[in-house]
This record gives sequence, structure tokens and C-alpha cells, in this order.
Amino acid sequence: MNRRSIPEYDMNEAGADHLRQRGILVMQFMDSLRNDPRRLNPHSHEFFQICLIQGRATVMLDFQEYRTRDAAAFFVSPGQVHFVRPAEGLQGYTISFTQAFFDDEAPPPSRLLELPYFFPDDAQPFLHIPREDASETTTLFRSLCQEYDAALPDAEEMLRATLRLTLLRLARLYIRASPERKATRGMTIVRQFHWELEKHFREETSINAYARLLGITANHLNDVVHEQTGHSAGELIRRRRLLDAKRMLSHSQLSVSEIGYALGFEDPSYFARFFRRYEGESPTVFLERFREKYQ
Repeated sequence: MNRRSIPEYDMNEAGADHLRQRGILVMQFMDSLRNDPRRLNPHSHEFFQICLIQGRATVMLDFQEYRTRDAAAFFVSPGQVHFVRPAEGLQGYTISFTQAFFDDEAPPPSRLLELPYFFPDDAQPFLHIPREDASETTTLFRSLCQEYDAALPDAEEMLRATLRLTLLRLARLYIRASPERKATRGMTIVRQFHWELEKHFREETSINAYARLLGITANHLNDVVHEQTGHSAGELIRRRRLLDAKRMLSHSQLSVSEIGYALGFEDPSYFARFFRRYEGESPTVFLERFREKYQ
């Protein structure tokens, strides 16, 4: 079968090998694109990424576009399809890291689940940086880049500490811009649900399966998810499957029927009805519109 799936890239090969192997990479933003121009096109990866950009750019995160003229940060969760169209003069930094690097020896659940901008459901993984906060934010990113480039013997611990400080600083700015998104126990459960959903959505489609993974009842999971997002847990499962369908339609040479089968739909016509119901248009119309806009 001739299939071209969504490109999934490892971290850029830059800087000290031992730091990258530990799960951390920091680069100037435009250097990361020059180092690997493939990243100018839609792609995904299995690690987390935060980018600070300064200047004009268009950012696409899972089919949502964001435009900036000044300082902004965007947050890429594992598996998220994204790319940036930079304008002339764009500057900034990109930080790539794994959950294992961030957590180190900390016991679960990961504190990444407490941050408001990773695995968001109805929140934007994008933040305009207020002008009065741009200098301090840029200093944190610059410090990470300098520490990574120097690669001194204690660089790993310094990078981990500064990364956590940077993520917390960005969380403050994010919550200030969207105060209703402040992390709560309920939101942590929802993010844990998203985390498990990312790993199992193709083979597990029932609420009971995810409730077991989280150690709570299905009713409690559904109540918490609905309270925090306004949607049922089943709705989020269906939306995640829809996102996978959109990714496959946009970046594979499989037919609509083949994609339906790959996503676990036994009947191609049911897959088409499912897609139309939740996307508002047929898979064929979506694909034509995507190609016209991005290719």
C-alpha cells in the first residue's frame, strides 16, 4: 500500500549529543528551520515544544491558524500537527523536551498535566506576550539557549530548573490572559484523560476503558469532563478520532474508505457520516479545501 503519513520528526541534530539524548534541545527559532527546512511544512513529533517568536508569522496548530506581529508563544503537545510560516525578520527560540526529561525522578502524575496550555480542549495553545512582559520572557528563553550551547557538566540540571521556571512563568501569563483556565483538580483529571486518550484512542473508544486507566468510575470521569469542558467524555473521544481522520486525510495517499478502515470504522459510509456530523462537511470536501489552502 502506497502511504505517505504525516511526517513525524525527531529533534533537530544540534548542540551537545548527550543533552539531546537526555531529552532536551534549545535553539534559536530560525536556526531550527534552516537546520531542517522540512519543518516549514506540516509535521508532528513525540515530544513537547514551546516556541517564543518575535515578529510576523502565521502558526498552524491542528488546523487552527494564529497570526502574530509582536512577541508570542505557542505550545505543541505530542502528536500535534503544526508548522510556521515566518515573515522576514522573525526571531525567537524553540525549546523541545520530553516528559521524561521534565519529570526526571518526580513521581506521577506529571506536573506537565497542571499546565494550562498542553493538551488543551477548548483553550488555545497560543499566547500573545504583553509588551511589558516580553523582556523578562525573552531573557528566560535566551538563558536556556546559552546554557544549552555551553553544555557545561551541570547543564542538564540547570536546563531542567530553568525550563520549569519558564513554563511556570508562561503559565502565569496564560492564566492572567484567561483566568478561568487556572488549574484545578478537575482540570488535572481532564488532562490525564487527554494523555491516555493520545495513547489509546485508536483501540479504546469506551469511557469505561479510560476510567479504569485513571482509577476512577466512568460516571465520575464523565461528570468531571463535562464540568470542565462542557462536553461529555464520549464527545472528546469522538473529537480525537475526528482529528486523526483530518490528519490522515491531509497527509496520506489513502482513500477515504481506507482511512475509515484504518480508524476502526467497519463501514466506509458510517465513517463519512461520522466525519460530516462533527466537521460539518464531507471528507472529500475537507480534503479539497485543505489542499487549496496549504498546498
